[in-house]
Amino acid sequence: MRYRNLSLLLLLVLLVGCDEISGLFLSTEEAPIPGAFVQPTPEPTFPAEMTTAARIEARGELVVGVRYDLEPFSYVTPDSQLEGLEIDLAHQLAERWLGSPDAVRFRQVRSDTALAHLVDGTVDVVLAGVVHTQEAEAQVDFGPPYFDDGMALLTFPDTGVQSLADLEGKRVGVLGWTDSRRQLESSVTVSITTVTFDHFFDVVAALQGREIDVYADHRHRLERARRTVGGTQIVGGWTYEPYAVAFRQDDPFFADLVRLTFEDMVRDGTRDALYARWLPDTSPPAVAVLPGAATVPPLDASPAQLSTLDVVARIRERGTVALGYFQDRWPYSADRADGVPTGFEVRLLQRLAELWLGSREAVTFVPLADEADGLARLARGEVDLLAGDWAQSRERELRVDHSLPILDDGVSLFSLAEAPATDLAALDGQPIGVVVGSSAEAAVPELARRYGLTTQGYPTFQAAVEALHAGEIVAILSERRPALFVHFQQTGYAVTDQRYTYRPVGYVLPQGDSAFRDLVNLSLMALEQAGVYQELYGVWFDDPVPELEHWPGGPAVPLVIVQ
Repeated sequence: MRYRNLSLLLLLVLLVGCDEISGLFLSTEEAPIPGAFVQPTPEPTFPAEMTTAARIEARGELVVGVRYDLEPFSYVTPDSQLEGLEIDLAHQLAERWLGSPDAVRFRQVRSDTALAHLVDGTVDVVLAGVVHTQEAEAQVDFGPPYFDDGMALLTFPDTGVQSLADLEGKRVGVLGWTDSRRQLESSVTVSITTVTFDHFFDVVAALQGREIDVYADHRHRLERARRTVGGTQIVGGWTYEPYAVAFRQDDPFFADLVRLTFEDMVRDGTRDALYARWLPDTSPPAVAVLPGAATVPPLDASPAQLSTLDVVARIRERGTVALGYFQDRWPYSADRADGVPTGFEVRLLQRLAELWLGSREAVTFVPLADEADGLARLARGEVDLLAGDWAQSRERELRVDHSLPILDDGVSLFSLAEAPATDLAALDGQPIGVVVGSSAEAAVPELARRYGLTTQGYPTFQAAVEALHAGEIVAILSERRPALFVHFQQTGYAVTDQRYTYRPVGYVLPQGDSAFRDLVNLSLMALEQAGVYQELYGVWFDDPVPELEHWPGGPAVPLVIVQ
């Protein structure tokens, strides 16, 4: 067992008695729970304010809450071993954080009580089929999704069923103790015969024996059934319920640790290899991998205590939201000729203020000299958010928190409207300008492997524009901000909708206030649901409106600061 220092060692107080094991989760799937897993283990206790990373390092192992009956995610094998995708993910975390895949201990939890175990400190993280919902955001924080659950259909290819619309005249099996029948009948528009079963293995046997044509259920059970009934396929998903690793709130270091580690597993192929083992022929969820090269920080870099920052309290006291913004970043944030702040991000923030404080005017605008000035003001509490095309990156993630991405400002093509460049492939090796030192230039080697690129470097975007007019180049490969800045204010130019890199942009928030970040993100989802986000995006941009990340359910509390 490893200890960071003696001060952490003094925090450990050994409890007397056996390790508490939560109640068994017995479903009609009737997974066996062998007694071998109930072992007396001395358990160190920690102060409630101690960060998760500090606990893990002091303990020398990671404690993970899992279910024992969720095949193929986490389940007990006939020889009394815990196996599954979630088990392998936990071993990966232990290896990457503690140097050994065995530096992990599993505790059984139920899906309905798993988050309570996080809050009371019984476990460090939960990998137990917990769905990232808007309601759950009030209790814990979540990492990137590792499985897309939701309602879908399991069938044989020869039935011709690919979606709900193909169920006409089909016999569809459902489990009576789930809400599958309700979800199916509320969504299907054709005539079907529903057959209800009491036990999982009964509906699986009926599908295998062709007594039913389709089995409708949540994907996690369909994945288990697909492993049993050879030749079947999962099709026609119509709801979305992302599984994600859960951990305690107000722990920004640990949130960064989880996010960047999961992104690394996507980058190096580990996540896909685990999918190939446990969920073959199933596509993993899309995970937005942040640009940048910052490495995952070591456990001993963690602060000792959780954050106590309360941004909502200071907004309530002030009566306005303090927004740091750039005055000249059209069309993201800028000052009009009469000095009034405007731009897509400014207008969107005003709608957030209206939701929180009852008025679009409840915003205090603080002009920023540059990005360093903005980050310093944010750290001092002079502003609550930063706006104006702040791109997320691994490096910045370690310094601040971010809202959900509200747009993708990746690399596109800028050209003259009289001779528009529509796609890199269509340029067929003609010269393209790039700004030296930009992310567009950094993307050239990868793009060159896919397209025949001939590039010419320029010190500034304006110099590249002059070369474009002079006929030296036929287009400019650039981040969208400088391209849109020119395109928004002058005629005669074209910017493609296609992005060749991913550059997520969102509001920048103070680091470590989970409640405020939840308020921002859930409010953005509410504005999208009401059509406000789409309306504003259409005013400021002419490319297709992106879809914001969305979690199922609704917020647990009203999205207001004062009424």
